[in-house]
Amino acid sequence: MKRVRPVVLLTLLCVLAFGCSSSDSSSAPQTATTTPDTLHSEIQRGPVKVEVDIVPKEPRLSDEPTLTLTVTTEADVRVEMPPFGDSMGEFIIRDFYEPLKKTADGKQVQQQVYTLEPTGSGTMSIDPITVRFFDERSSGDGQEHTIETEALKLEVATSIGDEVPSLTDLRPAAGPVDLPDHSLTSNVSQLAVGLLAVLLIGLYLWKRSHSKVSSESELTPQQLAWRELNDLLGSKLSESDVKEFFVQLTGVVRRYIERSTGVRAPEQTTEEFLREVNRADLFSGAENKRLAAFLESADLVKFAGYQPDADNIKHSAHLAKQFIQLKSEVSI
Repeated sequence: MKRVRPVVLLTLLCVLAFGCSSSDSSSAPQTATTTPDTLHSEIQRGPVKVEVDIVPKEPRLSDEPTLTLTVTTEADVRVEMPPFGDSMGEFIIRDFYEPLKKTADGKQVQQQVYTLEPTGSGTMSIDPITVRFFDERSSGDGQEHTIETEALKLEVATSIGDEVPSLTDLRPAAGPVDLPDHSLTSNVSQLAVGLLAVLLIGLYLWKRSHSKVSSESELTPQQLAWRELNDLLGSKLSESDVKEFFVQLTGVVRRYIERSTGVRAPEQTTEEFLREVNRADLFSGAENKRLAAFLESADLVKFAGYQPDADNIKHSAHLAKQFIQLKSEVSI
C-alpha cells in the first residue's frame, strides 16, 4: 500500500496539470423518491402499506435502475422483510442496501434498496414481492398475514432515443492538413501523454479492485452467494460451455458453505467434501441429501461427459438457489 500512494499522488498532479477533473460517488445506493421518471406501485392491507419505486421507469439497456421497497406499518406490527434477491425476475442484482428502520408520524418505516441491471431489452418483469407481518396491537389477532405487491413490467430500450447520432449532424469534410514535424518536443509530449494514460489506467484498476473488496466484505455469505449466482446466470455460460458452467455453479455453493460455516475444503473431491460437511453436523439429514444429489449430478457433467438438456440445467440452478436460501447464516 505504501508503494501505491506516491503513484496515486503523481497521477492526481498530472490530472490537475492537464486540466482533468474528477467527481466522487458514494458506494451506498440512495433511496428512491417519487418523480415523473419513477414507476410507483403501492398496496395497503390493514395496518401495513407496501410501496415499490423503480427509477428510471423506462430504462435503457445500459442503465442500472434502482428499486426501492418501502414498508410502512402502525406501531406494534412486526414485519418480516422479503429475503435478499427475492422476486427480481430476470434482472441481475448489482448492489443492495437496507437503511436503518425509522419512525415517521408514529409509524415504522423499513426499506430495501436494490441496484439492478437488465439482462436484455424489451418487456422485463419484476415479480410480486411478498411481505409477512404479525399484528401484535391490542386490537390485532397476533397471527401471521401476508401482503403482496403487483407484478411490474418495465420496457427496456436498446437505443438512446433523440440522442442517436444522425449523418445530417456531421460537419463537411475538412481540407488537407500538413503533417507535424517529428521534433523532439512532439516526441516528449507523446511520451508524457503515454505515461499519463498508463498512470490513469493503473489508478482506475487499483480503485476498482479496492472498491470491489470493500463492497464484498460488507455482504453476508448468503448475499455474496446470491451475487455470484446472479452473475453466473446472467453470463449465459451454460449456452456456450456447459461443463464450465457446472464447475462455477458448484463453486458458488461450496464457497457459500465455507464462508458461512468455516469448513475449508477447496481442493477436496465431492465425496471428501460431503464427508466433512456430515462430520461437522452442519445441516439436517434432508438438507445433506439435497446437497449430495446436487453435487453428484454436477460431477456427471464435469467428469463423466454427461450432456444435460435445458430443463436439467434450469433444475440444477434452482437447487443451488434453494440451498442458499435454507439459512441466511449457519455455523458449526
